[in-house]
Amino acid sequence: MKAEQTSDELLVKRFNAGDKKALQTIYDMYFTHLFYFAYRLTQNRAEAEDIAVVTLEVLLRRHTDFLTMPNIKAFAFITVRNKCLKYLDATKRHRASELELGILSDEKDDYVLAQMVRSEFLMEVYREIEELPPVRKKVFKLFYIDGLDSQEIARLLRMTPAAVYNNKLKALKQLRNVLFDKKLLPLIGSLFMIKQAWNC
Repeated sequence: MKAEQTSDELLVKRFNAGDKKALQTIYDMYFTHLFYFAYRLTQNRAEAEDIAVVTLEVLLRRHTDFLTMPNIKAFAFITVRNKCLKYLDATKRHRASELELGILSDEKDDYVLAQMVRSEFLMEVYREIEELPPVRKKVFKLFYIDGLDSQEIARLLRMTPAAVYNNKLKALKQLRNVLFDKKLLPLIGSLFMIKQAWNC
């Protein structure tokens, strides 16, 4: 745990200094989670992508303003929440969406907090995905995140469909074992929800 905290502190320092790799790391770390959060609120993929991108652009421009990773995360999620509610107001679906998602009045901040906690767990899943062997990681991301099917992945990577299937299976098995050890196994289902959101 201490090593992870030190790693986060170093990343924030590099982020504050405007280090290009750190800026890209923060962008990559949060984009999928902010997109998914925005999609849950707006039910509009294109709008959710735009909101996530704009939020991260603002975050990167203000890279000197944040002292800790929780500061960065709070700013990002609250900014997305505000932009989503503004979008819903503009499209005259604010009330209906609030009722559907259960974020009326005082519950709004609780909902954002719940999504932030959910994102923290999702980040742990993504960290483990990054630790997969190169081919397994590439196949896994193309299937579960980019939404490609096995035939498309086979053509893209110049592999047989059987090889794609085997790499996907091995990646899932490896992730299940690691997440089971960390008591995070139920979160593997979140990957399927993200895939569904991307393909709506």
